[in-house]
Amino acid sequence: SDSGEARVKALRTLMKLSYADENGVYMGSKDLGLAYALVAVVSSDRGEAPFEALGTLMNLSIANENRVFMGSKDLGLVPALVAVVSSDSGEAREYALGTLMNLSAADENRVYMGSQDLGLVPA
Repeated sequence: SDSGEARVKALRTLMKLSYADENGVYMGSKDLGLAYALVAVVSSDRGEAPFEALGTLMNLSIANENRVFMGSKDLGLVPALVAVVSSDSGEAREYALGTLMNLSAADENRVYMGSQDLGLVPA
């Protein structure tokens, strides 16, 4: 559909914008709220849209300033990433794994990410 194609193009544009360091911190800020929308796309959309959203999230997670918020329970990104890792074998999985790696670099995220509830670490 046209709206689906427009959505993918918009997400692709966001991914390209997120490559620049100076954009990443702002785009990943809690105040802007973009991360919430991207998590919703990853969690509920099908097709190319989640892939583009995952690429943007991975780029945003590179900025140290974004990692604590992006790894928070409040955002819900970590469970969405775990679901992608569990169900996808392609590039989307690579984006999800890269994002998890970036988020795990923040000390504040390690306890939550290591909790048995998420299934990242074997019980």
